[in-house]
Amino acid sequence: MRLNKQKFGLFRNTSFALMGLKEIFTNESSFRTEVYIFIVCQVVFFLLPISMQAKAILSTSTFLPLFAELANSAVERCVDLVTMEHNEKAKAAKDAGSAMVFASFIITGLIWFWTAFFLIF
Repeated sequence: MRLNKQKFGLFRNTSFALMGLKEIFTNESSFRTEVYIFIVCQVVFFLLPISMQAKAILSTSTFLPLFAELANSAVERCVDLVTMEHNEKAKAAKDAGSAMVFASFIITGLIWFWTAFFLIF
């Protein structure tokens, strides 16, 4: 059985994505903070006297926490949609989303450390 699913085009899907980014940026202070840190890092990486490869590695790695925060926000909204009551499974889902963000910062830090180590030695 085929459902009558609405067809969307590239431009309409892009508008949904931009609305989602706006919503998260407006309502999630942690995401806003990460965006500001991302912008500062991009400026610093541009100004550093290092190779383009190192700049690319450092610059690309700073996207990871942003992606993780977007996914975490989606998880939190889905959990809140299902239940607003205290529930251990809901708490576990939200904690897992937070752990994903934390792990993304650890991985980004390791990438920066690894890149700096190879730049120095």
